[in-house]
Amino acid sequence: MLGKIMKRKWSRFYPAAVEGVFFRRIGVAWKQFKTWVDRSIGYQCRKGLSRRMATAPNRIMFITFQHAYACNPKYICEELLRRGEDLDICWGVSDPLGRDGVPELPNVRVVWMNSYEYFEAACSARVIVINGLLGDKFYPFPVKPDQIICETWHGSLGIKRFDPAHYNTNASWPVAAARTGRLTTLCITNSRFEEVVFRETFWEKTPLLRLGHARNDVFFDSYAGQRAKWRQAFIEDNDLEEDVKFVLYAPTFRDTHNFAVYDLKADRVLHAFEQRFGGNWKLLVRYHDNDKKNAERKNRVRSGDVINVTSYPDIQELLAFCDAGITDYSSWIYDFMNSRRPGFLYARDKELYNDERGFYFTLESTPFPVASDNDEMVANILAFDEEKYVREVDAWLAERGSVDDGHSSERIADELCRYLKK
Repeated sequence: MLGKIMKRKWSRFYPAAVEGVFFRRIGVAWKQFKTWVDRSIGYQCRKGLSRRMATAPNRIMFITFQHAYACNPKYICEELLRRGEDLDICWGVSDPLGRDGVPELPNVRVVWMNSYEYFEAACSARVIVINGLLGDKFYPFPVKPDQIICETWHGSLGIKRFDPAHYNTNASWPVAAARTGRLTTLCITNSRFEEVVFRETFWEKTPLLRLGHARNDVFFDSYAGQRAKWRQAFIEDNDLEEDVKFVLYAPTFRDTHNFAVYDLKADRVLHAFEQRFGGNWKLLVRYHDNDKKNAERKNRVRSGDVINVTSYPDIQELLAFCDAGITDYSSWIYDFMNSRRPGFLYARDKELYNDERGFYFTLESTPFPVASDNDEMVANILAFDEEKYVREVDAWLAERGSVDDGHSSERIADELCRYLKK
């Protein structure tokens, strides 16, 4: 894989010469080389920092690929906070001044991602809980034998492949993922299906604990009160009517960052929801983290009834109170199905995306109605059969051995506390 990618990079020099930009290409290569040297020096220094710092027995650090207070680590942290455990909790975020939603509590420390304070915390934490790569792919840190790396992952039951055989966009992510796999102490899973995926990707021999995904607790009775609070806060923040209904449209990213495939016709879709389900509907649009910087400029899903929630820190809060969901190949819809609320797929480019990334199963085998254009999308909403959908969701989750039940964060917290008290 690495050889293929390097060969492709090298092959760009001759076309650059033909185009008259050879030295520009050389300049880019030189800049990349200097960056590589800088990062290499940084890692060697972090090794020295790690050797000098003792592991703090009660320190637990949380790092998410979103660099925010979100996903499984958030809900595990909140369970630990509810218990009042004597812990030194540290969060790595992109905006420590804004805290990215991290609660203001005496025993919760927030550090800027990849800062000196961040690496101090990472090199001294007894337990590090992640939901993707171990730190940023370009800023790794060493792990000592007495440190515990707990992988919780940010997807489950998802359709997208991410094994090395199907990932050919760049070398940096799979290299970092392979390193993460080697250093992981345990993986938290929510199903037999996810365990097969872990074994086929980067965790061939890592112990797997089927405890469920903490982030999916929000769909069960244990979070009924909190769901209502999140919904009410969103309504007040956006000056909306109390009886409004929400459908979330959150597609995944393309390696080419092609926004042309995100051409959902908001007014038509919302009118269909009103016809089929009744009430006044708003469309919440959320683009993937990898598309955030392009979202404002390239977004084509616009209407007076559209609210852009791309910057909302935690998608799980939105899923908790949304009345319906639409995506293409994103794994969040397989979390959302735990609510048994209507889910739909709008996939303009499924053959192309399958060639680019690969699928574990076909879209048509899921409980979700599949559309490839706006006409089909509207027809699927109008014809939605709720009883049939719920039966198929129940069968789908059972077939894959899902254990999510609203108490995953409790089981995971129990496990982590055992490590912290050893």
